[in-house]
Amino acid sequence: MNKNIHKLVLLMALAGCNVCAFAAPYPLGSMTCADIGKFASEAMSWRESGIKKDEALAKLESRSFNDPVEKINLEGVLRLVYGRYGDSWTQDSAGNVMRTDCEAGR
Repeated sequence: MNKNIHKLVLLMALAGCNVCAFAAPYPLGSMTCADIGKFASEAMSWRESGIKKDEALAKLESRSFNDPVEKINLEGVLRLVYGRYGDSWTQDSAGNVMRTDCEAGR
């Protein structure tokens, strides 16, 4: 974990922060790993229903985000869903894989 992030998490914990969004070693903005998994399942449903990658990216663009890193993370999820990994995923497995990977810090 980056030393600065580690210090920030420690400071927030010491200050009694109840709403820490650092469920993984990389920044998630206000999202949780469960949110990442839920989006992966949603994106997989788009792919399975025939929505093309460009259309999925446009859907993502139309969303509002609390933190710019959230969009970056979800773009990464879309790349995986619409890439070779997504070839063998279902809606459930996409969500489970991305949530688990997030929790593991990958």
